[in-house]
Amino acid sequence: MRSVDKEAIISIFQKMEDEGLRYILIRNINHELPSNLKLGKDIDILVDKSDLKNWARFFNHNEYRITPHPHAANIFLYGVDKFQMYANKANSVLFDLHFQLVVRSLDAGQWIPLDETIQRSAWENMRFYRDETGLMYWTLGFEDELVALIARSVFDKRRFEEGYTQRIGELFTLTDTFAMLERLEKVFFKFTPFLWCLLETKQYDEIVKKHLEFRGY
Repeated sequence: MRSVDKEAIISIFQKMEDEGLRYILIRNINHELPSNLKLGKDIDILVDKSDLKNWARFFNHNEYRITPHPHAANIFLYGVDKFQMYANKANSVLFDLHFQLVVRSLDAGQWIPLDETIQRSAWENMRFYRDETGLMYWTLGFEDELVALIARSVFDKRRFEEGYTQRIGELFTLTDTFAMLERLEKVFFKFTPFLWCLLETKQYDEIVKKHLEFRGY
């Protein structure tokens, strides 16, 4: 499958930086950006809803148009705002705008937010990244990225994919254990110590099953 032109990706992120727009790239699994993003796959960014007019102006100026979102008919709970998608037909770059860090609930798959402390931490601890291709972007701090990847694997994907486990392993060496346990307890509650043990021993295939079976709440 063809990939999106990497220069188009590098260019739009450069323009975002030049404009001083505030955002967080939520993930870049397997270093898809800038060279390996498949056609039709979107780029997930976290933005502040109060900046939405500025984003609309920016995207329109750069020939991106708002487009129907594939999850538009989903249910969004507890203050989660519906996602917005912008597409550039000329270069096939798709941006998926999120206004909160979210996961799917385990019952009917509704979108629900991660704990407010994690939402605040995302903005307070975001970090700047630049690679050898010239791509630059703002992304989650290591602890928040690790929590988000674990939560997405458990609640959204219901499995730990290879790209996720590789990044989770990398982040384990870059994060503070106390800070991680504090965050994970906001998401997994009393299952947290069992989850942490499984993560430490890389028993990724056991996590989803044991989480569903856990009755210690």
